[in-house]
Amino acid sequence: MLLKAPLIEIDKENPFKNDLLAREESAKILTELIKSISEPFVICIDAPWGQGKTTFLKMWRQYLSNNNIQSLYFNAWESDFSDDALVSLIGEIEAGIKEIKLPESNRTKARKHIEKAKKFGTSLVKQALPIAAKLATAGALDLNKLTVDALSSLSESIVREQIQKYESAKSTVEGFKKELQAFVQELASGNEEGKCPLVFIIDELDRCRPTYAIEVMEKAKHFFNVPNIVFVLAIDKEQTGHSIKSVYGSGMDVQGYLRRFIDIDYTLPPPKKGIFAEALLNRFGINEYFKKKTSYETRNEGGQITDIFCELFSILDLSLREQEHCLSQLSIAIRTTPENYKLYPLLLGTLIVLKIKNPELYKKFIAKKIDHHAILKYIGSHEGCKDFMDSNDGAALEAFLVICTEGWHNAQKAIKLYDEIINNSKSTEEEISRAQSIKEIIRRFNMNGSFNIFEYLVKKIEIVTRFSS
Repeated sequence: MLLKAPLIEIDKENPFKNDLLAREESAKILTELIKSISEPFVICIDAPWGQGKTTFLKMWRQYLSNNNIQSLYFNAWESDFSDDALVSLIGEIEAGIKEIKLPESNRTKARKHIEKAKKFGTSLVKQALPIAAKLATAGALDLNKLTVDALSSLSESIVREQIQKYESAKSTVEGFKKELQAFVQELASGNEEGKCPLVFIIDELDRCRPTYAIEVMEKAKHFFNVPNIVFVLAIDKEQTGHSIKSVYGSGMDVQGYLRRFIDIDYTLPPPKKGIFAEALLNRFGINEYFKKKTSYETRNEGGQITDIFCELFSILDLSLREQEHCLSQLSIAIRTTPENYKLYPLLLGTLIVLKIKNPELYKKFIAKKIDHHAILKYIGSHEGCKDFMDSNDGAALEAFLVICTEGWHNAQKAIKLYDEIINNSKSTEEEISRAQSIKEIIRRFNMNGSFNIFEYLVKKIEIVTRFSS
C-alpha cells in the first residue's frame, strides 16, 4: 500500500494505454485540427486546476510524436523565476531542438536559424529598458536649478531616442520572426510525413505569478506569431481571469482580453463518475488491503470506501488532485490502524472528504460547534445528492453522523425523530424503510456504550492531520 499514487507511465507505443480519464478521443480531435492549420494559431486547453491537464498533455505529446508532428513542451511554472518570458520561450526552443526528430543536415540549419533568432531576441530584451530610467536621472538632480530650456532639451532628447529605439525594435522583431519562420520551415522540410506545424505546448500557466503568466501569453502572441506554429495554452480560464484582474484591475473584461490571444478553446471533458476514484484505490494498493479483511464485521469495508469516495467525489465536485489527497489521507489512516480493527469507512471517508473539501466545516464538526444537521445540509445542497442519501449507504452515513453528534446517552432523542417518520401515515414506504434502517444502526451502537465511534475516528483523523503536507 502506497502513501502517494505513482506517476502514470506513458507508454511510447500506446501513449493512452494507462489513461484513466478516457481522453484519447480529445487527443485525436485536437491532432486532426492541428494537421489542418498553417496560419499562426493559439488553442486553449481549458480545465480547472487539478483536473489532469499536464498528464493529458504529456500523453498527447507522445501521440503527436508517433504521428510525426513536432512539438515543444514548456512548463511555465518551472521558469517563473525568469525576469523575461521572451528569454524563457527562446531558451525552450533552443533546448527542444535536441528532442525533435530531424536529419542532421536539417538539425544544423535549424540551430543556425534559432541562434540568429536568439540574437534578435537578446537585442529586443536590451531595447526594452523603460524610459523611466532616463527620467529618474533627472530626478537625481536639483530640479530647482534646471532651467525650462534644459528640461525641454532633455525631453526632446529622450523622445528622439525612444523613436530611434522603436524603429530599431520594429526591425529587430521582423528579423526575429523571419529567423523563427525559417526555423519552422526547416523542421517541416525534415519531416518525412510532409509539412506539419510545430506545436508549442505551454503548461502550468495558472500556477505562475500573475504578471509572468500574462507576459508569457503576450510574448508568445506578439513575437511568435508566424505561420506553422500552433501554441497550445493549458490553463484554468477562471483562475487566469483572476490573475488578469489582479494586474489590470477588477473592471477588466477578462474574456475580451483573452480573445486577443486565444483563437479557439477546447474544454477537456470531465471524467465519468467514480472512474478516477476506483483507479486511485488500485494505484494506492488500498483495494488489496481491504480484500484481506474477511471477517463478518469488516468484509464489506472495501465496497463501502469505494462507494463513499465515488459518491462524494462526484457530489462535492472534488478535483483530481483533491481526490488523490483524500486517498493519501486514507492510506495514512489505514497504516496507523491495526489490521483487525474496524475502520467504519462510510464515516471515515466522509470526514476525510470534508477535511479536504471544506476544512472549516470539518473543524466546526470535530469541535462540536455544529451537529449532523449542518453536515447533511452541506451535502444536500449539492446537485445529485438525493439518490445517494436515499441509498443504504446514505442512510448508514446519516446514522453515524447522528451517533457522532448525540452520543449514546442522547440517542433516544434522535430515535424519536425517526419514530415520527415511521408512524406518520403520510410517510412513503421508502421513507419508512430508511428511517427504520437509521434507527436500527443507532440502536445497535447504543447497545455497546463502551465504544465511542466519534472519539475513535476523530483521533484517527487527527493522526492523519499530523502527516499533512
